[in-house]
Parts: sequence; C-alpha cells; structure tokens
Amino acid sequence: MGRFYYVFLLFIALFLMMMYDQYDAFLLFLMLLLAPAALYFGSRQAGKRVVCSLSAPSHVVRGEQAEIAIFLKSPFLPFLSSLEVLLDGAPFESYEETKDGFIFYFTREVLHCGRFSPGKITFFWKDPFALFHFKRDITASSFLVYPRQVGTFQAALSALRRIAGSEDKEYFGAVEYKPGDNPHLINWKVTARKDEVYVRDSAPSGSDRIVLAADYERNDILRDTVGDALLSSGLALLSARIPFRFVFATGKGSVSQNIRTREDWTDALSGFLRAGTEGALMGADLSPYVPICYITGNPRPPSPPQLSPTVWCAAEGAGTALSGRDSIYNALGGNA
Repeated sequence: MGRFYYVFLLFIALFLMMMYDQYDAFLLFLMLLLAPAALYFGSRQAGKRVVCSLSAPSHVVRGEQAEIAIFLKSPFLPFLSSLEVLLDGAPFESYEETKDGFIFYFTREVLHCGRFSPGKITFFWKDPFALFHFKRDITASSFLVYPRQVGTFQAALSALRRIAGSEDKEYFGAVEYKPGDNPHLINWKVTARKDEVYVRDSAPSGSDRIVLAADYERNDILRDTVGDALLSSGLALLSARIPFRFVFATGKGSVSQNIRTREDWTDALSGFLRAGTEGALMGADLSPYVPICYITGNPRPPSPPQLSPTVWCAAEGAGTALSGRDSIYNALGGNA
C-alpha cells in the first residue's frame, strides 16, 4: 500500500468522522490509526524469527570462484514483503523460492587459503503494507579455502630428501596402480598375473622418516605460500608412498598426526586450516633424531632446544634454508 496511500485513507476517515459524526467513521479512523503499531511490532518479530544459514562448497581451492547460498526459512515469511539480502554489502545474483523459504545465491572469488569469512549478511524486509522498513545484520559463518598444489613431485621429493639426509630408495613388493603413480615403476611380472596394473612399492632407505610442521599465518600472502608448500610437500611424499608425521599448533595445544594416505592428509590439512595457529613445534613431542621440515612465515620460529628443524620461511630475507615465496616455489619445481 505504501505510506502515501495510508495517509490518504487516514485523511478520508478523519474527514468522514468530522463531517458526518458517524460511529462507523470513528471506528474506521481508530483502526487506521492503530493498524501501524500492529504492523510494526508484528513485522519486526516475524523478521527476528527468520532462520538464516549459509552454505558454501566443501572444498574450495584458492583462486577459484565459490558459489555461496544463503537460506531464509521461517513460517512467517509470507507475512514479510520485499525480501532482500546483501552479503558484505553486495546484492545477490539470483534467488529461488522453495517450499521451506528462499535461497539467495552469491559468487565470490576466494584469493587466499585458510578460514574465509564472506562478510556480514544483511537482511531487509517490509511489513505487508510497506509502511515500515526493517534491517537485520547476521554474522556469516566462515568456510575453508584450500591451498594450491605447486611444482612437481620429483622436485619436492628431492628437496625433502635433502632434509632427511638421503635420496636413496628401496623398492619392495607391489601395490595396485593409482593415478599419479610413476609408470616407470610398473611391476610387469605381477601385472602379468593380475587383472589390474601394479607398481613397485617404495619407501625411504633405512629408517629415515620426516616430519612436516607448519604455522597458520595471519598474513594472507605468507599463509598462501606456507599452505601451498605444505600441501605440495605432503602430496609428493605420499606419491612416493613415504609416510610422514604432520605437526601444528592450535589454541588447545599441539596436534601430531601420522599421515599414510591422501585421506589422512586431507583430514589433517582441514584441521590445520580450521584451527591452526603459530608455534607448531612448541609442545610437540618429537624425537631430536627425526628430520623436521618447518614451513612458516616467522624468520625465527620458536622451537625446543633439542630440536633442529630445517626452516622454510615464506618471508623474504629470513636467512633460513629457504627464504621467500620464489625460493620455496622454485625448490618445489615451479611457481604458481
């Protein structure tokens, strides 16, 4: 109806009441006078009872676009009019109406890995007669953005084996071929007896193992370098069937996980992105005889005195084993 028409009807009711002095005209004027109060409080309470939820893809890699869906659900939605939703001040791109409510769609390009907050959700609505305008701000839940794989497995393994002190490998047995395995390692004798392709299994010679440790950096650029190097190093080790331990710090203490499969690595990386902090080696129960590759943005990361980690620092000019984004990426086999 709008405010202009409401004032017009109110004026007509007042005119009828004054000109004809009729009880019906008085009731009409009184109802029109009291209606805005009921509309205001009713619409305000109805808007507060709208349930708002955000949905994002479960696995987004930095540099990609993510479709974010905002759901509005409430039995009072039919009472509200002119629904509008803004995400961090930007309007929605499309929407659809379902039996449970409305879904508003937004597209965002996520540039950095880590915990991504899409911003504040602002929900606008009006009462059924469009007399009052309401606004409600809702804090949007964050979601995880994963780092990008850089370089090559061969280059990353070479860099990590230098830390472990050995580049030799022993081959034993045979395992079923998986995408990404080196075709030069196909075990033809076993393959000839089986229906599937098998490759030679490998492990570092002797008892060499390695620990990957990482800090969750607050700086976006440093965090991207740390995340890319961490992901690429872990995948390179798994491609050679080399199990490793991953260590990172959280607000509740140190986390240490043994990684043997890609599923293990995906779960561990998700935990790091979700709750990781700085100071990965402080509080970690590690042997001083196990080689440690510490990927961080801190030129002088804290470390227990009995440990001697090899530090890859994302900051330039750190004076560590690898220093700066270009140095780390080149060691892994290429830039992103």
